[in-house]
Amino acid sequence: MTIRRQSDDFFEAAPPAVATAVRTVLSKRPPYVKTSETEKDTVFKTNIRPSWWLVGTDMTIRLQPSAGGTQVVATTKSQWLIMGDVFNYYSRYIQDFLKDLRIELQKPKGG
Repeated sequence: MTIRRQSDDFFEAAPPAVATAVRTVLSKRPPYVKTSETEKDTVFKTNIRPSWWLVGTDMTIRLQPSAGGTQVVATTKSQWLIMGDVFNYYSRYIQDFLKDLRIELQKPKGG
């Protein structure tokens, strides 16, 4: 069985600025490993692995231009052998990413 979770958030920033912030957040190791940008400034893929002994979880981040900003949609997909999400890890991975992204976008530029 595969566990899938999805969540989205709106950011009042242009897509290129959000893409730069996504790259910065995903460059943190751990928990993000095997990160790639499959469509420039639009789609990012990574594997979340908070500890070496935990099974990694795939996450896809999609940026969609929206009026006055950017809609970010994050989706997680567990390994097929995972039978459930009792501790709500997969939703937490997404919420942690979106929180870190918001913090990164709020940092002052150029300093």
